[in-house]
Amino acid sequence: MEISAFPFPYLQDDECSHFLGLFQDMDSSPSGFGLEGFGNDNTNNNPKKRPRKEDEEAGAGGGAVNGSSNKAAFGDILATLLLLDEEAKQQQEQWDFETNREKSLLEANHKKKVNTMDGYYNQLQGHYSEAGETDSSRSKRARKSAVAAAVSAVASAEDAAPPPVQTADIASGSGSGPGHRRLWVKERTTDWWDRVSRPDFPEEEFRREFRMSKSTFDLICEELDATVTKKNTMLRDAIPAPKRVGVCVWRLATGAPLRHVSERFGLGISTCHKLVIEVCRAIYDVLMPKYLRWPSDSEIQSAKQKFESIHKIPNVVGSIYTTHIPIIAPKVQVAAYFNKRHTERNQKTSYSITVQGVVNSDGIFTDVCIGNPGSLTDDQILEKSSLSRQRAARGMLRDSWIVGNAGFPLTDWLLVPYARQNLTWTQHAFNESIGGIQKTAVEAFERLKGRWACLQKRTEVKLLDLPYVLGACCVLHNICEMRKEEMSPELKFEVFDDVTVPENNLRSANAVNTRDHISHNLLHRGLAGTRTL
Repeated sequence: MEISAFPFPYLQDDECSHFLGLFQDMDSSPSGFGLEGFGNDNTNNNPKKRPRKEDEEAGAGGGAVNGSSNKAAFGDILATLLLLDEEAKQQQEQWDFETNREKSLLEANHKKKVNTMDGYYNQLQGHYSEAGETDSSRSKRARKSAVAAAVSAVASAEDAAPPPVQTADIASGSGSGPGHRRLWVKERTTDWWDRVSRPDFPEEEFRREFRMSKSTFDLICEELDATVTKKNTMLRDAIPAPKRVGVCVWRLATGAPLRHVSERFGLGISTCHKLVIEVCRAIYDVLMPKYLRWPSDSEIQSAKQKFESIHKIPNVVGSIYTTHIPIIAPKVQVAAYFNKRHTERNQKTSYSITVQGVVNSDGIFTDVCIGNPGSLTDDQILEKSSLSRQRAARGMLRDSWIVGNAGFPLTDWLLVPYARQNLTWTQHAFNESIGGIQKTAVEAFERLKGRWACLQKRTEVKLLDLPYVLGACCVLHNICEMRKEEMSPELKFEVFDDVTVPENNLRSANAVNTRDHISHNLLHRGLAGTRTL
């Protein structure tokens, strides 16, 4: 059997070679494939078969006829198989054609959508440029109209698209229908901030809201402008620096929940929380080195003179005090932040973080140690502070005193009152003078907590961010004290921090003698006056 005998010129040799090989084998030995019905049949058991006599009469002529009939049957089978293969190829070509058509329609529709979005961005940028020349209310209306125009353009483009082609969403937000999404921005009013930020806003009302005057607030904004200012984006304008600072200061001053901050300033709750942390970090990094620092030599001499003129104790450069800030129970090291003294006094489980600070004669912080757990005592916190490890160790406090309460030990540079019972007149006079100096630090912490109400209740700030918030409060306190900002009497807050006398409260024999000498001079040289009588 030759391949040229079949009338299928469009087929290649390799496409039907496997069929030809199969039929060649069948032609050479048809009995091996069980195709006896097409050729000679030598079995006599079948009564329907022709008699052998007829086969003999047929002779050689019959063999030729059977051979030609077998070839015709094989040709029909092969033609059927090839026709089926041709139909499968035609179906594949039809499917490829339809797929390419749908793909071209999808690409055309995508290109149309891209052109629509490009036009939307160009129009939106045009509105932004116009918004810079108008007030904030007009800019919002312009952006809203731009968004509406873009949404309508996209909707019309989707309506014109062929039904079988599915297009991608063009914006995120709340779905406005089963077919597409719409641009969505929650409307929040900024009327309160717009009114407060105007120059004609009453000074007293501004001071009541932010615990400082407008001039002080403007000074802080000017100092932080380069750090907190962000760049405008294609979709929205950045929040101005004064508004960022206002969110932080108002949150610290009032201690209001973040949802109230969001309502006042017209911002999201998460945005307000982020702004508070960012501005506090900026205050900590930028303003703390300038407004909270150890005094210079001339400032130390001035502080010594002021303390001695008022309290009659020489060489005093500052007063130290430790306060506790309540916090929510942390997830790790809970026992370290457990405050046993506050828990016993309030009959409620309390956790706290400490702020230990040194103030000068004007109640301005010159050194702070922030972030130690509330379970530590005052002397343990002092040992961990830079005041003890750096300044005192390097001799920076030589010939100077820092006055503390009975919770601190007596050292060569730290002067504390007598803690024993049944004091003599001399010791009582000394303790009274020491108490006056210690009151300077206590009142400073009372103003700190009174001015920044966020320190009066449990804060929701994470422990990692809390030192920045507390440091920012101390810096803002110093700025207000330096600028003589008056504090309303109704904001006065009384601190309650129990004092625990350390086991070893006398750590320098020289300091003991010096304290006795100072006590003797106060009483017998008339420096104490008649306050002890």
